[in-house]
Amino acid sequence: MGNPWVNGDFTFDLSDNLLFKKNEENYIDALGIQQLNTIGNIYFLDIYLSESNCVEMHYHPNASELTYCIAGSVEVSFINPNNDEWQTFVLEAGDAVSIPQGFWHVACALTDDTHLLATHDTNNLQTVFGSDLLRITPASMFADIYCLDEHEVEQTFRPIQDTVIIGPPEDCERGEEVKRDAVVKKAVEPELKKARRPAMYQMPPEDAGEMNGVSNPLMQQGDRQETQASVPYGGTVVRPIHLCENCLQHYEG
Repeated sequence: MGNPWVNGDFTFDLSDNLLFKKNEENYIDALGIQQLNTIGNIYFLDIYLSESNCVEMHYHPNASELTYCIAGSVEVSFINPNNDEWQTFVLEAGDAVSIPQGFWHVACALTDDTHLLATHDTNNLQTVFGSDLLRITPASMFADIYCLDEHEVEQTFRPIQDTVIIGPPEDCERGEEVKRDAVVKKAVEPELKKARRPAMYQMPPEDAGEMNGVSNPLMQQGDRQETQASVPYGGTVVRPIHLCENCLQHYEG
């Protein structure tokens, strides 16, 4: 009878497997079953970004994702197919966001020295990048399907010659006034603040009285307790909330 225990390699330095590098401040290391044969059903992307750099729009056809912010600050956005909306979340150190399988998403650093760990529930991650969709799809297809000018489409997408992964590319020459950091500060940031750190559940009004008093640890934090709003599934910013035993029995029953 063979040994039932997993045997093989148990440690790996992620810096030994560079997935992509734009420059010294923007790069991604990766860890999957090809690097560590005892890893099980998990895949890591160790991501480093400087301000206004983005992991380009993409989706994973074979995995959901949990992105954890180790340092800095990042804006994570995706299209939520449950309500056909573009949803955006700001993560700071200690925050995480859940990105379900197949969601079209993007992550952009709001500060220098941003460090993220993206965990996926597969050991062999598949990724479709937006730059590949744009550069490989014939301009005539965009023109015919969306009633666009084929020449203008071709001219617009012509600079995209390779998979971008971290954008904008080093040779990007657009003016300062259209750079992404200005867009974030002037147009997006006020809405992001409202979306941060939603509650993990929404309490029924009739149960509010039962949650007041010493049995509720949330009510013992005084001024430290924040008012939080719930958001649709697909973009919950993970923040542990400890409930009393009676409360758990109530919500489970």
